[in-house]
Formats: sequence, structure tokens, C-alpha cells
Amino acid sequence: MKTFAKGIGIGLALGIVLVLAWFLWNTNLPKSTPGQTPPPPKEAQEPSDEQNSPKTPPLEELSSEEKEPTTNPDTEQTPIPDNEQTSDSSEAVLAFAGDVMFSEQSVAAYDKNGVLALADADMLSLMQEADLFMINEEFPFSLRGEAMEDKQYTFRTDPKYVSIFQELGVDLVTVANNHALDFGRDAFCDTLDTLKDADITCVGGGYNFTEASAPAVSTIHGQSFAIFAATRVSPSYDWYATDSQPGLFQTYDPARLNAAIAEADALYDHVIVFVHWGIERNETPEDYQRSLARGYIDAGADLIVGCHPHVLQGFEYYKGVPILYSLGNYLFGNRSDNTLLLLAVFSEDGSLAVRLHPCRRENGVLTSIQDPGSLYQHLTDLSFDVQVSPEGLLIPPDPSE
Repeated sequence: MKTFAKGIGIGLALGIVLVLAWFLWNTNLPKSTPGQTPPPPKEAQEPSDEQNSPKTPPLEELSSEEKEPTTNPDTEQTPIPDNEQTSDSSEAVLAFAGDVMFSEQSVAAYDKNGVLALADADMLSLMQEADLFMINEEFPFSLRGEAMEDKQYTFRTDPKYVSIFQELGVDLVTVANNHALDFGRDAFCDTLDTLKDADITCVGGGYNFTEASAPAVSTIHGQSFAIFAATRVSPSYDWYATDSQPGLFQTYDPARLNAAIAEADALYDHVIVFVHWGIERNETPEDYQRSLARGYIDAGADLIVGCHPHVLQGFEYYKGVPILYSLGNYLFGNRSDNTLLLLAVFSEDGSLAVRLHPCRRENGVLTSIQDPGSLYQHLTDLSFDVQVSPEGLLIPPDPSE
């Protein structure tokens, strides 16, 4: 009898537990009205932009969400290695050049005769003696990868030829352009590693968005500089850096870049933006170039330098800040166009003078143009109320006029 009663007690207890469990389970079910199916999980309701978008959407039509990776806008800073200049000058001289890409003929000439096969002694002195020298590297340093399909021109160079950059005196390169990923992401990463091993700072691209969007920073003769690079020319949305993907910093939507400029403006004496934009072979900047430049300046930039058109474009001042829309080809393939080495001279009081050093390639060797008068006049004609003096100085418009 005790055994039976004990069995009844156990049965009742189990029953009560089961009833309570059934009640609690029902009260936690999703609410739905008769005839309705409970809502699907959140993931099914909100597919990502990538699922809704073609793999490579037309860049001109990208929405702001598609154009900007969803990353933390805070950027790091990349210090530029000391180039061991010993000048006693209180001026900071920063040199900038346009598009660089080494052809087979160029590297063959370098192999045979060294760097003087690419630039003469006078040009080498100007590049090497600048406190900082920056170029646009329009190719990856790599032997890996496959050329991008359906792309007319793809470039790459053996990493061993980074020695050319070193001998030219290059301190800083931008990889934010339409050729950096010509041979894929592995080749792009080889470029980042090659430059790092050569003690050459890279901007405009990186292993993730934080690196790609970070400015290079340097203090020269007591003045601090932050230098950004970004591109508005890219063959694929997939080339952009994200939190977990190596790639480039883009400026189709300038919001992130403008925010980073404003942040740097509060921390550094001078902010410089080197941007890849415009239409190839067009000597006149597009309206969007002028608009972007003004936005960068409104955010706090002190100098805007452009490239990509492969020709020289004119100059403009906005709120007293110089804009050089395109520096053209510098050492690009076998081309021998007129080009410029830009010398931005920052005085001890922080004022900026922009001096142009005209040059071109003669028999493959970069050399100074001895009589640049006609070139200066052409550049003046292309510019917006800016003149080029006989000494190559940019003369901004008179603010009183």
C-alpha cells in the first residue's frame, strides 16, 4: 500500500510538472492571428546589400550604403619613416608626382644602367632632397594572381624593383587607384608587404578599412602633417576595403574622408589629400572633382593633389587652398608627356607656396624642361583664375578683385 501511494504521489508530481511546462511553453510562442504564419527570423526579413546587389554594380549608381563599408570611422595613423634629411632649413618641402608604372623597357634599362636610366642627376637631387616625396603607384608589386577579366589594361611589377622607389627617394605612395588590384587581392597584399619591407609608407589601401583610410603622418622641421589618399575611379565595388577585406579607400561618397579630414585637422598643422579622379586624357576637371575638392577643403584640408587623367590639368584656389587637379604621368610606361614635380613649401609660419618643376622624359630619362614658358602659359589657360609665374610659382587670384 505504501508502495502504491508512493507511486501515486510520484505520478501526481510528474503530472503537475508536465502541465506547468506545457503552460510556460505556450505562453512563450510568437503571437500570431488565426490564418497567419509567424514572422520569419530577422535574417530572412533583412537580406544584406550584397545579396540584393549585383556583384559589380555600376559605380556611378551605388547608394551610400553600398559605397561605404560599415566600419568604425575612427582611423589610425601611419608614421612615415624618417628619411634622414639633415637640412637646417626651417621650411618643410614636400614633393609630389603623378602616375608611375614601370614598363618592361624601363626595368630593362634600370637593370643595365641603374636609376640614372630613368631620371637624370638633377631630377634625382630634387626628389631625394625633398623632406618627403610622394607618388601614385599605378600597379601591384607581385608575381602572383591572374589579370582581371574584361579589363583592357592590367599592370604588375616584380617586387624586387621596389629598389627603384628607394633610389628615387620615394617616402610615401598612394595605392588608391584603378590598377592596385589588377591581379587580385593576393597581389595587392604582396604590394603592401613589399612597401612595408622597403620602409615606404602606403596610404589609400590596406589590409582592412581602418588601414586603408588612415592618414600617413610626419613631423618635418617642427610642422606636423597628415596625408590621406582615396580613389573615385575603381572597376569594381569589390576592390574597396572592409573590416575584414583588404582593399582601397574610396571617395565616391566623401562622407568618411571628410570626417577623417576634420578629425586630422584638429590634431595636425597641415592636412593633405591625394585623390585619384577625373577622365583620362581630359585636360579639364569634371564638375565632381571641383565639388569634392571644395568639400575636402571645407572639412579642413590645406592642399589637394590629383591624378588619373594621365595629362596635366589646371589649378584652382578655394578659400586660399590650392587644388592641383592632375599631375599627369611621371614615370608611366614609355610615355614622354610634359609633367610636373610639385614642390609644396611650408614656411615656418605655416604658410604654403606651391612651386612647379616642369619635366619630361627624353629617351626614357626624366629630365627638366629648360624653357617651360609655353607650358606655364598652357597651364595658366587651363586654370581657374590662377597664374603660373616664370619661376613656376602658383599665383592665386587677388581676393580683393
